[in-house]
Amino acid sequence: MKEHIFIEGKKVTESIPLRSLFYGEGLFETFRYKNSLPVLMDSHLDRMDMGARRLKISFPEREYIIELIEDAVLQSQFADAYVKICLLSSGGLTFYKSAEKSHLLVIVKEYASPQQSVRLKINSFTRTSGSPLSRIKSLNYLENILARREAQDAGYDDALFFNERGEICECSASNICWYKDNTLYTPSVDCGLLPGTTRAQILKLAKVNNLGASEGAFCLDDVMSAEIAFISNSLIGCTPVSFIEGLSFDIRHKEFKRIKNELLYSLKWA
Repeated sequence: MKEHIFIEGKKVTESIPLRSLFYGEGLFETFRYKNSLPVLMDSHLDRMDMGARRLKISFPEREYIIELIEDAVLQSQFADAYVKICLLSSGGLTFYKSAEKSHLLVIVKEYASPQQSVRLKINSFTRTSGSPLSRIKSLNYLENILARREAQDAGYDDALFFNERGEICECSASNICWYKDNTLYTPSVDCGLLPGTTRAQILKLAKVNNLGASEGAFCLDDVMSAEIAFISNSLIGCTPVSFIEGLSFDIRHKEFKRIKNELLYSLKWA
């Protein structure tokens, strides 16, 4: 059945990604482009490819994606840039049908340095650990938006999600780790969180640098008894947590400085 679509009274005659607009059916990746593509670019594309297969959206050739990114950054003339790529979908608007076509959107803006530390608020609603959306970087981002707004309205920087079992998950746009007794801890993907590319790099570096690394199901008391806590993603690297409701952390802890320096070096940001 043919559809007729109008925007501001004008009929749309070309294919536009309305499935992404209507249903949040799409994927995105963000990363820092500092003079070159990120070290973990393959990991970003692997994750987007996996998400595209789950959502049944056609995934472009990687060489084509890289070409569009490089061209966008070149035209922006930023040596140090924030880059966001979005895989959008178009096709019939029956919600349960599969996308017919994909479109790649690239956004480039000047990179802004992250905050020196963050204050986290425990979020008022939970993640569902078994949700198929928890493991892909979907454009359906409303939970994250509501959580961040709730935290900021209460005077915090970000929200800390827990799942339906009371296990720590992640923040609104980052993973969380903490350090205690020469071991680095972070929630398991089974808790219902996005497997971050930077999170994976931090765990890899921990093992290389003779730190214990433990992924598992943890409660609030586990992080509250830590020596340091920090969040990570592909834009900030890692940033220390200064406060989680009721407890302060030492953001100058020497072990965090070592972890951060190792990470920045491995990402070629230092």
